[in-house]
Amino acid sequence: MKNLTKILLLAMLVAFASCQNETVTEDASALSEEEVVLNELEMENEILVSDGEEDETFVLNNDLTADMPAQDLSFSLASKSYSGGSSSCEPDIEGFELNLPETVTVNTKFAACSDTGGAFISIDIAEGDLASLDNNGYCADLEGTISIPATYTYDVYSSYEDLSGLEQSAGVPLFENAHDFDKINWLLNQDIIGTESPLGGTYTFGHIQWAIWQIIEGEGNNCTNDCDYLSCDPINQWDNDKTYNESLGLELVSAAEAGEGFIPQCGQQIAIVLASTTSQSLIITREVPEKEDVCSDCDGEVTELELEFDWGCAKKIDIVQRNENTCYGKRIYCNRSVQPGETISISGANHDGTFGKYIYIYINNCYYTKIATDCDVNIGPGYEKGVFNVISGASSNGGELCEYVKPEPKCYRHWSCKYYSKCRYYSHHH
Repeated sequence: MKNLTKILLLAMLVAFASCQNETVTEDASALSEEEVVLNELEMENEILVSDGEEDETFVLNNDLTADMPAQDLSFSLASKSYSGGSSSCEPDIEGFELNLPETVTVNTKFAACSDTGGAFISIDIAEGDLASLDNNGYCADLEGTISIPATYTYDVYSSYEDLSGLEQSAGVPLFENAHDFDKINWLLNQDIIGTESPLGGTYTFGHIQWAIWQIIEGEGNNCTNDCDYLSCDPINQWDNDKTYNESLGLELVSAAEAGEGFIPQCGQQIAIVLASTTSQSLIITREVPEKEDVCSDCDGEVTELELEFDWGCAKKIDIVQRNENTCYGKRIYCNRSVQPGETISISGANHDGTFGKYIYIYINNCYYTKIATDCDVNIGPGYEKGVFNVISGASSNGGELCEYVKPEPKCYRHWSCKYYSKCRYYSHHH
């Protein structure tokens, strides 16, 4: 009986040693005896030790020595993959508007004249947040005049602000149809210039400008007998073939009806209105920025994690979660050679996209540690567990995780008694 006990203890010791020191014996058969000894000495301090907190209720029903099987596309993953539009980017129009200056000084110049490009006017802005050269511009109304070259100062508005209160003079609106700038934004995002019209011929910047006037000023208020500079060469070509050019302009006005309620998305152009009561108001554009993610504390359960492997040599790493919160495991990550400093990105495999209570990390097929993913611990970037650092993550109710704040050490007060009559409190930081 004693011999049997010794054999069992020896077997347990061998199994434990193989998990704790597997890196020493890997590929040993390919090395000489002296090289193995040297490697053992060099890697003596590179043994990763389990945290000793393996979950006894968790059943690892995965063969970690086998390759990870292909995962079926779950409902939660499918909804992410096939959602329409640019769902990965939220446009920040409100932030864009808040960053616009109140006024801007511009220098006007002739735009490069081209039948397949260009604009009605070119604008240089020397200073401020809008500073840039060669801005393609259009006139927003017909009132007033504008000279080239010249310098003007304008009030600055987003085309998605309410511009109906702007007046050219008392009781006279600056823009007749101030609520139709959504259609202008749609028109400027269609890459129309240089494309062919169903009526024949090619749309030019002149047709865009004429359509803008028609939409904002209203029918009957457009340029009629003197539409110079709506064409390139000759400059009066528009007036020489007015009926044809206006028919192409009306095509664009009709098409822009599809732009009612249009809101440009990330990477598209948003119109900026440069308003004036003394000169012609202008339109320039800027690219719509992406809304910066606002982080929050872990709320609900963790759905995504990016981990950094903070160790000095490569290891085989597997990560497992409970399958739909049962006691059985589901492998969600496998890499036979994770390099030092390499990042690991994982997503929850439950039907709601979460990990459940924990993720379990195995190194070289042996349990190493687990990370709480039920938000009981407020994990986030900066959280560390063994040799794994959280770089980023998200939770089901809170979105992007904020930086992890390490709890302050607690102070406990204890009695210290040498004699009963001399008992004193003392503080102990833990």
